[in-house]
Amino acid sequence: MQTYLFPNSVKLVGWLIFSIGIIGGLVVLSNDLEPEFFDVKLLSFYTSDSFDSDKNGFFIWTSQNILNDLAGTFVIIGGILVAFSKEKIEDEFIAQLRLSSLAWAVYVNYAVLILAFIFVHGLDFFSIMVYNMFTLLIIFIARFQIKLKLSSNGR
Repeated sequence: MQTYLFPNSVKLVGWLIFSIGIIGGLVVLSNDLEPEFFDVKLLSFYTSDSFDSDKNGFFIWTSQNILNDLAGTFVIIGGILVAFSKEKIEDEFIAQLRLSSLAWAVYVNYAVLILAFIFVHGLDFFSIMVYNMFTLLIIFIARFQIKLKLSSNGR
């Protein structure tokens, strides 16, 4: 019995949230978009500002544009809902397919990360680490959905 899965009914909501996050994130990144509407003051657990030492420390209110944060949060929440929602027919084959897709996604994700450790340096490496937060979920969802579609054609 797999109690760690969400009900199938949340999958559609997950796809919607996930899609908004992916599209929004790509638009924000490709256009370097930071509308003033998303500028808010947030409590930061720790802040380090090399230009203004008065802004360094723990539990400081900082001004932040949260559009990137919202897009990332949408990708993660939507991705988790999509990845871990039951299928309409959840049987042992689907459970095995889910497990093998997850293992495969972990292997691919960390292979890419190892390549990044070897071949990418500086701020570009930081960018790859940011993207790496999302790639495990994206690879898993893609692999699972592709394998599910291919298997349903043969079933």
